[in-house]
Amino acid sequence: MVGSALRAASVLTLACAAGCGVLSAPATPSGLERQVAKGERISAASRARATRRVRDRAPTPAPAVAQRKVPGGQVTAIGDSVMAASAMALESVLPGIYIDAVPSRQMPAGLDVIRRLAASGRLRPVVVVGLGTNYIVTTRELNELVRLIGPHRKLVLINTFVPDEWSKEVNRTETAYVRRHPAIVLADWFDTIRHRTSLLWPDDVHPQLPGTSVYARLVYRAVQATREAPGAPPVRGL
Repeated sequence: MVGSALRAASVLTLACAAGCGVLSAPATPSGLERQVAKGERISAASRARATRRVRDRAPTPAPAVAQRKVPGGQVTAIGDSVMAASAMALESVLPGIYIDAVPSRQMPAGLDVIRRLAASGRLRPVVVVGLGTNYIVTTRELNELVRLIGPHRKLVLINTFVPDEWSKEVNRTETAYVRRHPAIVLADWFDTIRHRTSLLWPDDVHPQLPGTSVYARLVYRAVQATREAPGAPPVRGL
């Protein structure tokens, strides 16, 4: 098992090598920093809307499996700066989606968020998790993720495209896990973007605005594929 000190060191390495620690840079924000910051604001607004909905006791939608299409109001998305950079596009294709995406987040922190949402009854029927940009994802962590969401929710895992060795390990781990758990849908971001890297910022990690539309469409298709799970094949880009 990887120690917490090694995880912390990995964030520093990634901030220097791949630019994923985008919010710790110079006083004048870059285009990527502005995009991620805007995504964080969109993410926070989506959570505030969800809180108001609970407070106002709005009717709960029917389960996702009963819908012809899964609407955004039935989706919880937890991610890192890649998801934050894409938050505007995600909200466009899945209006009402709940997004919690912040830079430098690793899987243990994501699990804490999901744990709190599940405990408070705010975790929605479809859970999208896009983590692995900032360090490896282990089978033990995926087991805990499946335990937390429970047997009555659907899970979408978004894999990674990062110019670091652990990205390959993340993708191998998640691909193997989905093969063993066919009810989970894999959104294959790696395969979607690897021949379209002109859509990424120069860090070769975060999508520029045209790339966020590709990311969002991928997530949308994966969310819809949960209606056909188990046994749904990995969802890839066009």
